Amino acid sequence: MSGTDTDPPAPGYDIPPELFSLTQVDDAGLLFISPVIHDWNIVSSSGIDTVIDLEGGLDVGVPTVPNQVLYIYFPILDEDVPDLEKLDALASLGATLVGQGHHVLSHCGMGFNRSALVAGLILHKLGMPGPRVVERLRERRPGALFNERFAAWLESLG
Repeated sequence: MSGTDTDPPAPGYDIPPELFSLTQVDDAGLLFISPVIHDWNIVSSSGIDTVIDLEGGLDVGVPTVPNQVLYIYFPILDEDVPDLEKLDALASLGATLVGQGHHVLSHCGMGFNRSALVAGLILHKLGMPGPRVVERLRERRPGALFNERFAAWLESLG
């Protein structure tokens, strides 16, 4: 089962489906960020097998075929850095999966802050220093990490 281009956006987000894009944030082509998912065909055709959903609503059309997609729902607010123990565990799982060759997508409503926070911590766990993480995310997705609390926290990771 998959979504279509006519899937409604998540409540509070009015992003036209044609503006949906995956942004690769690592060099290996295994870690991505994006805004809300309108079309699961784009996700599956990109080889993504793990989705970390950080927005406040379950995605429409999440594939339900067994052993196809690992879908992790951890809604957080675009305010303060969330619970550090859960954030660390989530990023550790993401880093482990990327390290084993899985394609991981971190997504939120707009694809700029929450998704970048989690993907940034995954990059850090894969060995990238915090200041470089912020630089990389802003290079790959212009406008990313405009939440200065998220950016400063990632930069502090050294």
